[in-house]
Amino acid sequence: MEERAMEDGIPEFLKRSIILQTFGVKFNHPCQDVENVVIPPYISPERVRTTLENYPLNGRRDIWAFFRGKMEVHPKNISGRYYSKKVRTVIWRKYSGDRRFYLQRHRFAGYQSEIVRSVFCLCPLGWAPWSPRLVESVALGCVPVIIADGIRLPFPTAVRWSEISLTVAEKDVANLGTLLDHVAATNLSAIQKNLWDPDVRRALLFNDRVQEGDATWQVLYALARKLDRSYRTVRLPNQ
Repeated sequence: MEERAMEDGIPEFLKRSIILQTFGVKFNHPCQDVENVVIPPYISPERVRTTLENYPLNGRRDIWAFFRGKMEVHPKNISGRYYSKKVRTVIWRKYSGDRRFYLQRHRFAGYQSEIVRSVFCLCPLGWAPWSPRLVESVALGCVPVIIADGIRLPFPTAVRWSEISLTVAEKDVANLGTLLDHVAATNLSAIQKNLWDPDVRRALLFNDRVQEGDATWQVLYALARKLDRSYRTVRLPNQ
């Protein structure tokens, strides 16, 4: 489906629009050949609040590194492509026997209770570079470990991603344990302090009623900046 979308490109009627999209990459991609704003995927603020009522941010985190999701033991070749570029397969093969890593391949409705008890939450690419678990990790105070080369993250002016998360190159996933050990021994406390700032969580959650600084507010702010820039680009030559 992605190959078909890339062949078709942006439909003509959308080329004068500003597209809000959860998909964002730093390299050239036909789906980004138009003005766009990268937004976070929706997760329920009410569910986050309920989870935090039962498990406070600064509570005990007895899971060192966590991931729950699809991990193929024997990855299938689909039209020359492999799911997650085999990154999740490497994670499973390398760390499923490591007691520090809590890796689960099956769905569990209460998985937010696992995230909020974890120090590091792995956020590897699937077919796409993004997933809701990135926002859930931030909202529940688990340091996101982003493994998706070239990903563009939402609202970089409001969320200083380099100060609240770790980025691991896809080629380095086999060294994940060593990299996390290093962070845990050096600057983990500083990362958690930044991550647990309420403003960070607010910026990634869409509330029913807009709150200053929340995700809807960030979308409107980003659109206003783009429209203002567009207006000045059009108007200045005539002044």
